[in-house]
Amino acid sequence: MAFPFGISHLTVYTSLRYLQNEAEIPTNIHDSNMILSPQMLTSTAKINSGTNTIPKSGIVKQRSNSLSEITDNKIFNIGIKEVCLNKVKLPSLDHLKPLQKRKLFKNTTSLDNLPEEQEELKNTEPRKAFSSPQERTDFNENLDSPFGRSSIKQKNLSQCLLLGPQNLNKIFDNKHIIENSETLFVRTAAESKERSVEDVINDLNYESVKMDNEDRVIELLGELYDRMETENLLNTKVSSKMKIHILKALYKYVESQNEKLLLNIARVILGLKVTGNNLSGVCKLIFKVSKNDKNDYLFFQKNILELFLDALGRSSPLDDAEACVYGYGSVKFLTMNTKLLDKILSLGILQLMVLHVKIINNAKADKTSMPEQTNHALFQLTGALRNIVSEETIYETFISCGAVQQLCQTMNLFSSDLDIISNISRILSTISTNDCCCDSLVEYKDIYKVFIHLFEKYPGNEEIIVRLAYTLGNIVAKIDNTRVKFYHEKNSVKSLLNLWKIYLERTLKICSLKSDNDSIENGNPEDVMIKVIRVIANMVINPEIGKAVNESYGCLLIDEFLKVLISNPFKKNEELVMSILSTLNNLSYYYTSDMEQDIFHIKQVEIVEGITEYCKSRNKESVIESMRILGNLSRSKITRDYIAKSEVFPVLVNILEKVDLTLLKTTIGVFVNLMADNKSRNLFKNQGGVSKLIAILTNFAQNDWLLGMLVCQVIWNYCIETADLYELIPDDEIQQLLVILADYLDEEKLFGITEGSEDAEIYVTQEYLIWEEFASVATNLLEKIEYFLDTFDQIHIENETAVTQKKDSSTNLSFAAW
Repeated sequence: MAFPFGISHLTVYTSLRYLQNEAEIPTNIHDSNMILSPQMLTSTAKINSGTNTIPKSGIVKQRSNSLSEITDNKIFNIGIKEVCLNKVKLPSLDHLKPLQKRKLFKNTTSLDNLPEEQEELKNTEPRKAFSSPQERTDFNENLDSPFGRSSIKQKNLSQCLLLGPQNLNKIFDNKHIIENSETLFVRTAAESKERSVEDVINDLNYESVKMDNEDRVIELLGELYDRMETENLLNTKVSSKMKIHILKALYKYVESQNEKLLLNIARVILGLKVTGNNLSGVCKLIFKVSKNDKNDYLFFQKNILELFLDALGRSSPLDDAEACVYGYGSVKFLTMNTKLLDKILSLGILQLMVLHVKIINNAKADKTSMPEQTNHALFQLTGALRNIVSEETIYETFISCGAVQQLCQTMNLFSSDLDIISNISRILSTISTNDCCCDSLVEYKDIYKVFIHLFEKYPGNEEIIVRLAYTLGNIVAKIDNTRVKFYHEKNSVKSLLNLWKIYLERTLKICSLKSDNDSIENGNPEDVMIKVIRVIANMVINPEIGKAVNESYGCLLIDEFLKVLISNPFKKNEELVMSILSTLNNLSYYYTSDMEQDIFHIKQVEIVEGITEYCKSRNKESVIESMRILGNLSRSKITRDYIAKSEVFPVLVNILEKVDLTLLKTTIGVFVNLMADNKSRNLFKNQGGVSKLIAILTNFAQNDWLLGMLVCQVIWNYCIETADLYELIPDDEIQQLLVILADYLDEEKLFGITEGSEDAEIYVTQEYLIWEEFASVATNLLEKIEYFLDTFDQIHIENETAVTQKKDSSTNLSFAAW
């Protein structure tokens, strides 16, 4: 099984039998070498991304899961390093400006959930992996010392020597001490002097023979580092002879299973500022320790992190690729711990990582020959970046140092590397929840072309597609210009429809298999469908694109959507249903009933049939989206007639008793259209519709004038053609309407506005502007009711007079036309 993120089954052979012989390495590098200052890392200037692309390739390189497969199975190797005089030296991170304290990354919900976005970093030391390997291979080094064990006599003597001169009265009875008293007193006398590096090395060599006191060795390693610092061996160039002398004393311990000891060895080696194979070797040591989260606490001790990141800063991903592989593999493990992540970020690791990505991108764009291990280093680096972007507070720095642009270029240049693309897709899906990061993403000029290319290159790779589609959905949701640019990119909609079909078929296949075996696990293709349709839903918000999509792809989209809505396997997936209903709503918004060629005119009855079930759903959001679709389609008499004769109409009337304002507004919007037909008016009357509207007006309108306006519009349409209001509305309800409308139209009571008032500010407030729209409709309705009542009284008087004058007449007068 391939792991797209992280390292799995890692095996590092820690044989330190051989050392890199640095005696042959020139002490001075040629003056033509380019030196990068630390200030270049912390500069806030954006790193411009390259634009070169590489030829398309059908070959997909699969990353090896074991770092041991890309090394020669030795940490430190003998041999003379071939020096590259044009090697790019990278700076250390000693003086980088610390970053602010980080806060936890907050996740989005609903359509925005992805597997790793659902995880939350806790402010505790234990690690939180995002998509890291779930298993790690233990190291099984040979515990037997190549030098063998010391004799019992030597062991006893060593234990006695550790007692020190203050305990002489306790040890002179020991036969071995008496026999070796000369050695004892020579050593104890030496301890009274100030010890040197050489003294510590001698002790280390002495302890390596016994191999029975690791605590003493750890103590000596700490002392060695301190002596090296005292003798100024850390900040100046150390002679190759001295360097090898120190390293030979250290290599005898690297097969120890004590990881604290190993990290102390690494600290000394890092202090020597080694290069070449020795740099790779020390990175392997750190990697071995870092892969176990129980060792996280060790990296808070002393200055090991500072030394380690300094070494990475002096490494080139081109010339020191192996060191970068293990170095960034270590960073990836360490950044799973939130506190270590904060510390590493404060040391400026982000700027360094972006610089390394830029170096690799430039080399790839220039078609410079790169070792295969550079790709592995980039894989580990991008894996570590995924952990880093879990800290939302670093996004500003992430943008300013050019990380977003460089990652976009990496996707373009390394599109054939499945593992690197997988890591970057994780990074982008995380940062795309941030508006500023989305702005930075769209600044990369080929961003849409890259996305479409990857959609077409990896259509069946669910992990990549779901994250890229999610990222693209976030982009087009926020910026209208992005919708236009993506739509006009070649094969944009076709690539999305292709993905939709692939994952629809995959879901149906899984459902058919589950009928025979309910335990089958085949990923979550429905999640890909959700993310893909979300892109379409957000894209068609733009009127130009919405109309164009209806014309070119409307029939296909409607058929595909209805296929899902009426299929039992999908009905339980509320998020998928909601995505489809939202998209249908956005597309049907552009329907006009006077265009018989409009695809929604042709398919309107099929659509209403398909969403009828969701009008009765327990999921309120599904009902709201269904109401919006009905509101768009009910502009057509065909849809209105279908609703009037189907079970949908009583469902709509029952919704009027709900208390959710959004649901009420969308449903009342449908009634605005339905009241254009006499059949619907009669149904509305028989089911007590007006009394429900009066209750809504009474309870909610004063806090939501838009809702009140819609209610007044429905009543207006309901009675617009009647000659007798009493035939449609009982007298008591008419009287209620008169009181409510008069009350809601009282400007002085509502806003304190009196005749001659000059308070101009009140007239431009949002509440007053919305109230004005309500008042326009409500005033017309009130005047209509008052006119009817005045007319009715006049006619009633005339009728009584006529009856008196013609008592013998049996003819009843009808109301005059209103």
